[in-house]
Amino acid sequence: MMTKRSSRRLPALIFAMTMIAAAPAHSQTGGLEELVEGPAVSPDALAASEARAKAWFANADVQALKARADAGHADAQVAFADKIRDDLLDEAWSREKIQQQMLKYYGLAMAQNNGLAFARLGEIAELPNLSWKMKRSRNRSEAIAHYEKGAALGNREAIAGLLRIAIDPSYCSVCEDKGELKFDYKKLVAAGLGDQDRGAQSLAYRKEKSEVLARAIAYATPVRLRPGDAAAHLLAAKYLTGVQYPWRAGVGISQPQSSGWQALAGDFLLPRDTSKAIKILTELSMRGDNLASRKLASLYFTGKNDDGGALLRDLDKYIFYMDRAVKNGSVLAANDLGFELLSGRTLPADHARGFEYIAKAALQGYGPAELSAGYALRDGRGVAKNEAQALEMFKRAADHGEIDGAVQAAAMYRAGRGTTSGRVEVPNAYAYEKKAEAMRKLTPAMADLVRRANRDKFE
Repeated sequence: MMTKRSSRRLPALIFAMTMIAAAPAHSQTGGLEELVEGPAVSPDALAASEARAKAWFANADVQALKARADAGHADAQVAFADKIRDDLLDEAWSREKIQQQMLKYYGLAMAQNNGLAFARLGEIAELPNLSWKMKRSRNRSEAIAHYEKGAALGNREAIAGLLRIAIDPSYCSVCEDKGELKFDYKKLVAAGLGDQDRGAQSLAYRKEKSEVLARAIAYATPVRLRPGDAAAHLLAAKYLTGVQYPWRAGVGISQPQSSGWQALAGDFLLPRDTSKAIKILTELSMRGDNLASRKLASLYFTGKNDDGGALLRDLDKYIFYMDRAVKNGSVLAANDLGFELLSGRTLPADHARGFEYIAKAALQGYGPAELSAGYALRDGRGVAKNEAQALEMFKRAADHGEIDGAVQAAAMYRAGRGTTSGRVEVPNAYAYEKKAEAMRKLTPAMADLVRRANRDKFE
């Protein structure tokens, strides 16, 4: 970090894990008998928590996983610790001992150089929800130490965590870490910067940020990327926008310090670079990453022109990357491309082809696609007119949170269009009118939650 002295100090949690992992494997029983009552809660709540924990430990699948972990399999040790974290960390009964069990198994895996175990300890130190559950303060310096160890072992989750912190301009090893760039005097003193002027502190901050970010980027950009790589996606996104330094990052630079400042000067911690973003996303897309294909398509749909490199609008490439995502199973790409071809707003209209894409998404139960398919079937746009199928699509869209689906279904029932009887069906019309009314009464946030419950499955 800031000095050699400060970089040698191991965080307390790393030291604790080292000591745990160094113990003989046979002494790490990790059983229910090690758990004791922890926080003071009501007897009823404590009893209920105890019953849940005991039932959890008695589960056959849990016992089998624990047996593999106790036998020394690092992947099982991480999986068992993960399961404790996910299932038991909120329990009131024996909270501290439950945490110790989780940390012990992560520690055993770390002793075997399991990169994912280091990533997990980094998450515990970094992420507020995990820190809160463990009744400890967030410590991103500690998180970086874990993430760097995991990154050196090639773990992509650790690399993503390292990049996530490195790219945050409000964080440094001598910062308060409260959401804005502000130095902590005690940390400055510990790093040997307490008696330095503000310019020297600014230089040290930028030097640290640039060095940590350079290491993170080196880890995040290997020759061959895998689909869904979080670090690569994050880096591409930041290359598109750039990451700007806070105004405080350059305060206090004096004339004697100006030469050292020149190499670190500039408004951006990470300058915009569209070409680098495109390179990363193209590599991911070639490996079958649908999100990368959709991001590329979006960029070519709108074009991008900034000092990080121009990208001209190219609708043929938009169709190419969206079609690639559709062929790889992306429901969202099928819906979006189909809608553009059906509407003819930006692409030349191709109703038949547009309906083919929309149908792919609608058949998977995607609400917006069901709504579009309903309109197309009702009006005979890109497909033979079929009011019975249109009504069915509108009903399905309504069931998936689309208010217009309910409105159109009610209208068709009132007009006797597409109904089984071939006549007006008032009770069914009334039912969908009530459904639409209920949707209108929702707050915008609640209405979005209803829609997202269906849509999120397809992200």
